Amino acid sequence: MHKRLLIYLIIFALSASLTAGLFPYPMFSSYTNVTDKNMVEIANVKESELEVESDDEVKVLAVDWEVANAIIECFTPYRLIDIESGISIMIERTGGKNHADIETIDENNTLLLYEIYNGTPSWDRRPVYLEYRENVYFCASLTGFPHGESKGENGLGGHVCLHFKNSKTHGSFLKDKTHQKNITYAYKNRNKITELL
Repeated sequence: MHKRLLIYLIIFALSASLTAGLFPYPMFSSYTNVTDKNMVEIANVKESELEVESDDEVKVLAVDWEVANAIIECFTPYRLIDIESGISIMIERTGGKNHADIETIDENNTLLLYEIYNGTPSWDRRPVYLEYRENVYFCASLTGFPHGESKGENGLGGHVCLHFKNSKTHGSFLKDKTHQKNITYAYKNRNKITELL
């Protein structure tokens, strides 16, 4: 009987170690989606591209979603600037695999988000700049209709979506043409950033 139990324990241990090697923890993380392909994309954005040489220099970049996904941290405040209205809001990423799910950091910023959309939540896409770090901005596209899960501390009642170059929707897993046009618009009009600061 003891020999049989010992054999079962050995088989279990070997199976567990083999399974752990094939499926390392965490298996299904929604925040750390960095693959070998992502690392190539990230390597293509050299750290020097994300730095400014002087206090007067401002960089506006149209980074690929694979890069943005890897470097925009969750639950870290970022400034978002609506290009057309000039309104700035403070947001944080709360998740998102195909694009960033974001929320305003508090009720005051929720009111500012609604002000961008003339007081009404909307699925309209708007070109925006995300301040990644001081004087470094990413071109993006925002929707202003809260949906899905929310941290529930800001009066938003859901999250809104922030798209980057080559990001996709959660539903269709396709690139949204209007979001991509907004990102192109933001990049082509990157000289506007100095007027918005």
